[in-house]
Amino acid sequence: MKRWKAIVSILLVFALGGLTGVLVTYKIYQQRIENIVANEPKTMREVIVQRLNYELHLDSVQVEQLGLIVKETHAAMRNVRKQFRPQIEEILARSQNKVRALLRPDQLEKYEGIVSRHQKKEEHEDKSN
Repeated sequence: MKRWKAIVSILLVFALGGLTGVLVTYKIYQQRIENIVANEPKTMREVIVQRLNYELHLDSVQVEQLGLIVKETHAAMRNVRKQFRPQIEEILARSQNKVRALLRPDQLEKYEGIVSRHQKKEEHEDKSN
């Protein structure tokens, strides 16, 4: 029976580690996309407009109107991200608490450092946006 408990415990640790990895990877890619859109919206708008202009052979009025549409769309998307950010942070906080519960004290100290560095990085990125 002890052997099964050990095996289940090990599998649980790996599963939670995998889940944490997925969540962290998701957050990293989400943040990268947000940075691209938030920090260089003009560049992204230009790429979108140029691509559609190339493929659709737009006239100058259409290019100008398309640029405004894309600009408005980026602003709306930024607002939606801001609305959902608290929910995402809550999900990540629950996950972090579950990870904390399974760690030994020496691991917990290191984990808190990792979480702290990640939060400082996010705060810095939020200020730059």
